[in-house]
Amino acid sequence: MLTPTEGGSGRGAIPPPGPPGEAGAGPLDRAVAWICYAAASVAALAVLVSLAATGYSVFMRYVLGQPVVWIDELSGYLVVAIVMFGAAEALRRGDHIRVDLLTANLTGIPLRAMRAFWMICVLLVMGALLKSSVTAVTFARDFGIYSEGYLATPIWVPQSMLVIGAVLVMLAALARLIAALRGGDGGGDDGTGDGRA
Repeated sequence: MLTPTEGGSGRGAIPPPGPPGEAGAGPLDRAVAWICYAAASVAALAVLVSLAATGYSVFMRYVLGQPVVWIDELSGYLVVAIVMFGAAEALRRGDHIRVDLLTANLTGIPLRAMRAFWMICVLLVMGALLKSSVTAVTFARDFGIYSEGYLATPIWVPQSMLVIGAVLVMLAALARLIAALRGGDGGGDDGTGDGRA
């Protein structure tokens, strides 16, 4: 079972807020941790559903000789859900892939300034994604657009996952930005646990 725990063990990692109830975690950190945890749980469930659907499709096709034509479309929607619902927890824990060649030796104020800059960039990109996603969802809903696949899904439904994901990532980035501005928390000052200041 997923739990909102610390991550980001690399140098220059963005220190996540501690798990709910941990000393040093503020109310905002705890609230964001639980929201991200809940979203990551939905992503984990989507992984299981996708696995089950793929297994069912393989069984039907190769054992019974009756291909299920709608599994590929469903799997595509589930992949979007997995990414968008899991991204916020990955950001909160510092689990995103990053190149730290230039930031590995930063400490103190320069490191905190770089963390804040990273989170401002995330907020700007997610703000752009949120704006375009809301526009797309509104357009698809207003004009009654459906997918061309076998499921004939109202296309605004899977597009809504982009809106939800953008909001979740923005919440996690806002919490990380506030943590960076007040000096960070968890492990060492840079989140590595080595106590560098």
